[in-house]
Amino acid sequence: MSISSDLVSSPFPDALSVTWQDVIESKIDSIVAIKIIRPFMFETEARCSSQATGFIVDASNGIILTNRHVVSAGPVVAKAIFNNHEEVELKAIYRDPIHDFGFFKFDPTLIKHTKLGEIELYPEGAKVGVDIRVIGNNAGQKVSILASSISLIDRNVPHLGEMTYNDSNTFYIQASTNGSGGSSGSPMINMAGQAVAIVSAGLTKASTDLYLPLDRVKRALECIQSQTAVTRGTIQTTFECRSYDEVRRLGVSESIENSVRKDVPSSIGMMAINTVLPDGPGHIAGLEEGDVLYSINGKTVAHFVLLEEFLDSSVDQILKLTIVRGDTVFDVDVTVQDLHALEPSQMLAFGGGTTMTNLSFQLANYYRVPVSGVIANLLFCILDGAAVVGPHLIKSINGKAVANVTQVLDIIKTIGNNECVPIKYFHISEYYNSTLIDGSLKISHLWNQMTLYTRNDDTGLWDKESITDLPPAREIEPANILFPAIVNADVAKLESVVHSMVKVKCMIPIFIEGNVNRVNSGYGAIVDVERGLVVVSRETVASTACRITITIAGLAMIPAKLLFQHPTFCFAIIQYDPKHIGTTKVKAIQFSEKVLEAGDNVRMLAMSKYEMPVCINSQVSNILPVETLLFEPPRWRSINAEVALLDNPTSTNYGFGVIVDENGDTQALWLEYVKSSKVIAVGGMSVQALIPALRALQRNEEPEPRSLKIEVMPITIVKAKQAGLSNERGNELQSTASTRSQLYQVQRIEAQSMARGVLQDLDIIVSINGKLTRMLEDFDVQTTSQSLEIVVLRDSQELTLQVQTTETKQEVQKVVSWAGALFHASHKTVLQQSAIVPEGVFCADVVSSSFSATRGMVEGHWVTHVNDVATPDIDLFEQAVNACKDDEYVRVKVVSAKQKPDVLTIKMCYHYWPTTTLVKDRQSAEGWRYI
Repeated sequence: MSISSDLVSSPFPDALSVTWQDVIESKIDSIVAIKIIRPFMFETEARCSSQATGFIVDASNGIILTNRHVVSAGPVVAKAIFNNHEEVELKAIYRDPIHDFGFFKFDPTLIKHTKLGEIELYPEGAKVGVDIRVIGNNAGQKVSILASSISLIDRNVPHLGEMTYNDSNTFYIQASTNGSGGSSGSPMINMAGQAVAIVSAGLTKASTDLYLPLDRVKRALECIQSQTAVTRGTIQTTFECRSYDEVRRLGVSESIENSVRKDVPSSIGMMAINTVLPDGPGHIAGLEEGDVLYSINGKTVAHFVLLEEFLDSSVDQILKLTIVRGDTVFDVDVTVQDLHALEPSQMLAFGGGTTMTNLSFQLANYYRVPVSGVIANLLFCILDGAAVVGPHLIKSINGKAVANVTQVLDIIKTIGNNECVPIKYFHISEYYNSTLIDGSLKISHLWNQMTLYTRNDDTGLWDKESITDLPPAREIEPANILFPAIVNADVAKLESVVHSMVKVKCMIPIFIEGNVNRVNSGYGAIVDVERGLVVVSRETVASTACRITITIAGLAMIPAKLLFQHPTFCFAIIQYDPKHIGTTKVKAIQFSEKVLEAGDNVRMLAMSKYEMPVCINSQVSNILPVETLLFEPPRWRSINAEVALLDNPTSTNYGFGVIVDENGDTQALWLEYVKSSKVIAVGGMSVQALIPALRALQRNEEPEPRSLKIEVMPITIVKAKQAGLSNERGNELQSTASTRSQLYQVQRIEAQSMARGVLQDLDIIVSINGKLTRMLEDFDVQTTSQSLEIVVLRDSQELTLQVQTTETKQEVQKVVSWAGALFHASHKTVLQQSAIVPEGVFCADVVSSSFSATRGMVEGHWVTHVNDVATPDIDLFEQAVNACKDDEYVRVKVVSAKQKPDVLTIKMCYHYWPTTTLVKDRQSAEGWRYI
């Protein structure tokens, strides 16, 4: 083994006899695994939980060095894990604006079982050929040790791709260590136990890692230790090192080259300008891409270290740059800006996940755009139905241009609750293509509660200020609309149906009851003009927690609210305020008493994607039961329902339609339903199915149909005979006037149904209250009866049973958000799918970037105990979690759907994940309210 010359500064008594084992053993306790959680999307950084490496550089003050992308540009929660698995909380105290390094801090007095040491920063030790070891959390395997030698010390910064962190104005060091995820922030250690570089990036197509030199890192650490500001300067211009051959082709003369070689013998080339940002100091001074830097203030500059020393020591001062451009050599005076002022230190966060920050120099530099403007993420949470996810630059809101977060906040404070205002935005990559997107901004004071976060490097947290001084909802001006004339003759015959059709948009702000879609849209039909009642597919209005709007004639958009969702049929009824449409002559569909049968000739009116009415002439090909697969986690599915299928294949292109008879009266509604996780089906549901609920709403009553709470599927009489049906009963069924040769068999019984224990799975229902069950309509008697006499075929014998029905109410009445997860009582589909339902609260959603997610909480599990306190219902769960203290670990007992128990320990951090409670409130405009 060769002995490095760096051993002259070795801390070991006998440097010549030291081994790598000695070095590693002496430094292993100074290297920590780091686990981080990013609660928000912040510019290019996604919400996530991740792991990395760091190492102690100041043991007495508890300072840990790691990467900038670990410390994060935005809010972060982190902890360090020492080699003996002792843990300590970290706070972010510094992240460099452009270089990939930052510092965490911990309280050394909290470390009880680890002998704290530190690793010296020795940037001068980075030399080609030096043997090194990289110790860290490589691939999440604590601890890994990678061996190699330094192969390059003057590599230009790598290009890491779009919408991610990219370094600039520095060399990188190269070594073949083949690191992977989790090794970020690992020290490159020499034989003297000193850090000569820090892991920053890797090449996926080679076993090569790239390391950041420590020159600027050491300076920043010394500033922090001396409690002085870490000054960082910029002229909004980035440089790259180009070889002497290359700069000669750019115009550098031989005499200048010789002068640089003489002044800086170690240089391999000169600094050439790579980017000059518009409106920045370099651009104002006249610098251009391709210019070659000769000197600053008369001193030759051929290395990034000297370049940055000039910039960092000259903030708000003027530097004289000598530039070579072609055959011309000239001087330029440039004012140096504070680089820290160009990194976002505030964030505006909206409920639902939308965040807005000022555009940073780092991102502006990648796209060569001015460092001005507001970057927004997850815009669909506050846009009216648009699915906008990636970072976008906001150009204007409500006609007012915005350049920073403060201006955005000032504008939003003038917008009323749920008021729609125009917003113009574009993806930052489209800056020079003039690809503007025109949308509608609609902020709900309930679902989009706003918080302004400001970075605080003293506490490591981002201070938060709840924005509450917002104007209430403004009175909606009535929309007096004239429907356009109908040209199509077939459509004109159904003019009254056309004037009943409305477009429905539903934004789902929180995921409860198994819902997974954020925005749904479709059509509905008005069923009561006086009360403003509209029937719509339940797949469009999929959640009880939602924000609904309807559009009439493609001209007027007005709010609506959910009144009723049928527990088994695929329809919902929503309501708008009739005064909002003024004199608009909308109409309600008229119900036909004729039930669809196979072979009937029908017409269906639907709306095209361009909101134009379409008339489809067709024939009913069949009447079939709705068949849907189970979902995991459980979500609502249509059961015990039949739909009519049409033989015109065009009908499957539409998700909503009105099927009418020869008089124009409605026989069925053409609705979407989810057949499986990837299959959407359509079919015609008889209007008779919605009449009971509609009549109750028209009486100002809440529909609460009773139900056996069972799921049945048709079974042929032949199969029933094979199961033991007698010949006499078979003949009776055959003699009954019916086109369907079938009975119904029990598939599932809800866990909390009154029928459980009386009826059994696979029971064949022969009759109800003395009437043979040949059609699903024969089960309708359950909706109004408290008790039914049911004859079933079980084990080849007919049994007469008295079965109690159960009242069906709206399912979820309270939702508790705790530790980054949502909890509520077990909803209907959970009860349908689970033979045994644990006595606990159901976990409906888990934010991926939360302590709940990192500690093992999973959607579809039940919480049965919190700190050993039983939580059989949502009220007791709410009491238990409200008793949990901030910044402490809580023991949580959970049970999976397969009855597998587990115990989790979840850290409380109410600063980013506060505990909140939502309850149903029919009096509120949103249908819910916080308590």
